[in-house]
Amino acid sequence: MVVGTSWAKPNIVLAQTCNYFAGTAVTGKSVNIDLCSIVPASSRSVDFVYYLGNQRLVSQANCDNGTWTTFPERQIHRPRSQATQTMLEVVCSYRFNSSQSTSRIATAIVFSPPSNVRTSPNGNIICSVRERRTINIYGSVGSWYYTNVALRYSLC
Repeated sequence: MVVGTSWAKPNIVLAQTCNYFAGTAVTGKSVNIDLCSIVPASSRSVDFVYYLGNQRLVSQANCDNGTWTTFPERQIHRPRSQATQTMLEVVCSYRFNSSQSTSRIATAIVFSPPSNVRTSPNGNIICSVRERRTINIYGSVGSWYYTNVALRYSLC
């Protein structure tokens, strides 16, 4: 007989992932989007990284004409499978909407550092801005703002 034993509720940590499986390409390789790499570039284009199998491809989607360009070779692609069509749909859902200004880049001041830069609202922390500075803002979702601080300027 066991007396005085209690069962502690285990701490369960839910991992947030940046990986989105879009499906299988016509080549038979999996298409995975790095959701944490997605940065709106304009009202019609979005920068992102995806994986075709194990190959990492830095890309930019042209959402208006349904294509994407891989870099550094600057090769233009069109969807040839449901997976690559899904990839474009997911990536293009991150582009600026019509209510966001694309004619100029807005700025904001990090006035009380440190300020965490996250992959998405309440997402994983990429880095922290540790000094007072002005940063570029490319759009918002609620009270969260899109910025390229970590990806473009290495300010963190």
